[in-house]
Amino acid sequence: MAKSIIVIGGGTGGYVAAIRAAQLGAQVTLIEKDALGGTCLNRGCIPTKALLQSADMLAKIKEAGVFGISAGKVSIDFSAVTKRKNAVVEQLVSGVTFLMKKNKVKVIEGIATLIDSKTVEILGGSERVTADNIIIATGSKPSTIPVKGIDESGVITSDEALVMEQSPKSIVIIGGGVIGLEFAQIMSRLGSEVIIVEMMPQILPTEDTEVANMLGGILEKDGIKIFTSATVKSIASAGRKGSLVSFTTKDGKGEQEVIVEKVLLSVGRQPNTDDLGVDKLGLAMEKGRIVANERMETNIPGVYAVGDVIGGLMLAHVAMDEGKCAAENIMGADCKIDYWAVPRCVYTSPELAGVGITEAEAKEEYGDIKVGRFPFKANGKALILDETAGMVKIIAEARYKQILGVQILGPHATDLIAEAVLGIKMEATLEEIAATIHAHPTLSEAVLEAALNAEGKTIHF
Repeated sequence: MAKSIIVIGGGTGGYVAAIRAAQLGAQVTLIEKDALGGTCLNRGCIPTKALLQSADMLAKIKEAGVFGISAGKVSIDFSAVTKRKNAVVEQLVSGVTFLMKKNKVKVIEGIATLIDSKTVEILGGSERVTADNIIIATGSKPSTIPVKGIDESGVITSDEALVMEQSPKSIVIIGGGVIGLEFAQIMSRLGSEVIIVEMMPQILPTEDTEVANMLGGILEKDGIKIFTSATVKSIASAGRKGSLVSFTTKDGKGEQEVIVEKVLLSVGRQPNTDDLGVDKLGLAMEKGRIVANERMETNIPGVYAVGDVIGGLMLAHVAMDEGKCAAENIMGADCKIDYWAVPRCVYTSPELAGVGITEAEAKEEYGDIKVGRFPFKANGKALILDETAGMVKIIAEARYKQILGVQILGPHATDLIAEAVLGIKMEATLEEIAATIHAHPTLSEAVLEAALNAEGKTIHF
């Protein structure tokens, strides 16, 4: 008799786990309280990138004169932008729905609560489902901060920002991480005055300082105001004008006060275990996340957990890999997740992507390192595209020249990073990248040149 599996949550980790388990012959039931695709498809990755594409297209049309094209007066129809964003989301969600049917995965709409290691109850007690194994993939929810006025009506999260009917005239974005920066550029290019308040010394605190600061400079040049080492003190209603935001900085300027139409709370996300019943089952927890090992097993035999609910790298592509791994282990494989070569992507313009460790981390861990850089202003394809801001940065340890980290800031960085991810996964060296022929003219030549630069052998700069 085929193994039976319950998957709680239909986001990227959950639906991929369900598909893979079904492919391997399991009888799968997936329980989702909202729409299939979870945060990524409905309120995260996909809708934000659709909005970024519209904002980027607007910017490109305004700059069309560089290419000898006269575009005339350009305007934006926000309702049409929203309509296109919704259409992209709907198409992908319907695609996941189709895949559930194709793979014979039974989908139940409802909120699941754990009864024991083999039983789940749909909230309200109307239905119970049993299976040999359970995979928890309940994702995450927006985090908040203990600031006076954080519950004011003018304060929104990314969920509300994605359903706004128009871009606000002005906005303070609390948090200079990936989500905050992407919304900052969307709103700035759609006409909003944007202020970013980040409590850490740099935006994108987990990324390489040099590259993050370079992106910050580009965004500021485009009109976005960025305050780092800044702490929000309070938010108060300013009547029809919006909200009064008070924050302090460590640059000697003291307390700042601004009145803006909206405040976007973008301070990250936290594991979502609402209504799950983790205490009843005795699942091991740590700082709000479910603890799972490299095989995605929890402390309860037969119960697995994947994706944002286990914390760590809260990325859709990580959740997908974890979902596949959990399904395969249930079905008899021996899969272990390797978090060493995981790409990190920011879809601003220019894009930023990284893999491995930063220069500071490499110096701390390895001491003697080699660093190579190559600017896109010296790359033929980037000049053709008129997208020359940014660079490729490669970090390697000095003894064997094994690549430890790569950061790319520039056009199509999130696509270019794949070569670096494979290189780190395969323990490639600077010489191996440098000895690999890259097509000309392409953006990927910048990766080759950065590897050469680390050895003092740059050709084109």
